[in-house]
Amino acid sequence: MSRWRWGWTCALTLGIATAQVAGERVGVVSAGNNLAVRPAPCSATLLGTVQAGMDGVVQGASQNCNDLTWLPIVWANNLQGWSATGASGTNYLAPLAGQGVFPNVAAPLAYPVRVGPNASALNVRTGPGTEYSIIVSKSAGATGWAFEAYNNTATNTVWWKIRWDDGVVGWSAEAVRGAGIYLSLVGAPRLKYRVSLQVLGAPSVGVSVNLADMNLGTTEVVAPANLVYLAGQTVTLTAPDVAPNGATFSRWIVNGATHTRRTITLRQAQHYRITLVYSPAVPASEEEFLRSLVAPWRQGQVWLPSTYDTHASGNPQFAVDFNRLSSARSGCPFYNGFLQDCNEPMLASHWGRVYTRAQSGCTGYGNYAVVVSNVRQPGSSNTYLATIYAHLNYFLAPNGAVVDAGTPIGRLGSTGSSSGPHLHYEVRYVTISGGTLTLGTRLQVLNNPRIRLSGQPLQVDFSCPISGLGYGGPAITGTAPLGTLPANIEPPCAPYNCPGGLTERGDLPDFEPSRCTSDLPETLTLHLADVNGDGCVDDVDLLSVLLAFGETCDSGEDINWDGIVDDADLLQVLLDFGQGCESQDS
Repeated sequence: MSRWRWGWTCALTLGIATAQVAGERVGVVSAGNNLAVRPAPCSATLLGTVQAGMDGVVQGASQNCNDLTWLPIVWANNLQGWSATGASGTNYLAPLAGQGVFPNVAAPLAYPVRVGPNASALNVRTGPGTEYSIIVSKSAGATGWAFEAYNNTATNTVWWKIRWDDGVVGWSAEAVRGAGIYLSLVGAPRLKYRVSLQVLGAPSVGVSVNLADMNLGTTEVVAPANLVYLAGQTVTLTAPDVAPNGATFSRWIVNGATHTRRTITLRQAQHYRITLVYSPAVPASEEEFLRSLVAPWRQGQVWLPSTYDTHASGNPQFAVDFNRLSSARSGCPFYNGFLQDCNEPMLASHWGRVYTRAQSGCTGYGNYAVVVSNVRQPGSSNTYLATIYAHLNYFLAPNGAVVDAGTPIGRLGSTGSSSGPHLHYEVRYVTISGGTLTLGTRLQVLNNPRIRLSGQPLQVDFSCPISGLGYGGPAITGTAPLGTLPANIEPPCAPYNCPGGLTERGDLPDFEPSRCTSDLPETLTLHLADVNGDGCVDDVDLLSVLLAFGETCDSGEDINWDGIVDDADLLQVLLDFGQGCESQDS
């Protein structure tokens, strides 16, 4: 494709445009400030002027008139007409990277750029705006590859993300209105390709990269990540044998193809969708699993365990209610005061796949989450240990997601059969058969020497009655650090209206600790094909599987847990279509 070659041939020196391609961008340099726009080359009629720093898009081939070269241009201020490219050896225009005119400049390719002609130095920042911090300043003549554009409408500025030739990656302004062009195109653009790097079985993994990409500019990236390369570049990725959460390397899935070596090489100029799959570490025994459970609230918080005589159908040691404390005592009644815990984030006690549901009629558990581990019951091939978190206000993890210990899964509430905000917690065996998951036998969770929460015994003293709760025991302190919380996911049961609002506003006193108020289910059956967790396998679930078909993911669409959404998952939705919907209609 023929191009005009200002900036990299003698045409720049002469101020003459060679063959021009419609659609290419130009900008007004400082010498061309208030550039005239006319209805035709050499016309005496003035349509308007364009200030230095403004960009435009060429509409056709150049024409010569009176020893001047003219171009038809549409400008960012909506003027459209003919402008001279320069006069008497002085250039009025400079070629720009990208396609389109502000505020719709895009970067379908990667563009070689150089600082200039109107900047003696150009700041490189951490983001597309002057409010972002400066990484470094590039002197006039510095070059790099611009590959991502941002149209900052607040300042009428196009910002470019650039990988400079010295390896620095950051954002720089293309121009400033009234001042001129700070960043110009200096060569032929090249195709770019993207590498979308995801990870299954671990929240994040450090991957060694040889060749550093343009987007992150480092040889060690943390997946998930998005990398950008120039066409023709060969890239090698190496995964660690063990992920930070202890999971071991299983395989790469590259555009649907499986690779079992830890190092892969990408040679073709195409977009890659890559999933790095890890197999979670399986506790050596039930005892190891039960002793390594994490307290399901944030680090530093202190919560009181309690139960009552009719809890868990008259088995009070097989379920526990938790209420947050202002501080704890070493002996009965084990507390000095209670804090409002409504809407507190609840965390997964272990690695597993989380299922979010609501009990029919919003009774019993109300909104609840089940985190299914990979620890099998001895002698069984399809029965696993799981933890139950009931009476939630909102969910914080999508149905079917894989979570690590300490991952936020919901906000505490008082949905279902509950006297007020508290967490109802159980450990159960669950059985997966075909497309169903059945909550089965409860394990003794209180006063069981096998069970620890963040290393602390989970006990209740049945000689220590507590008004409104039943019996209390030694407080449990949270150990899991809490980062940024995901957005609330609306549940099937209407959330409880918390007194005082969200607890993030401050520690509010709670004068009435709460517990369950009626029998909880001995068993429940969940349909895994209910992808969105609303209790009904319907066309919404079918559409979700169809839209995710062929993807590798940790999500509810992967119904059979094989790491890919495929025909087996689609078939399960069709087989279970309509399940659970009858109770919603009644």
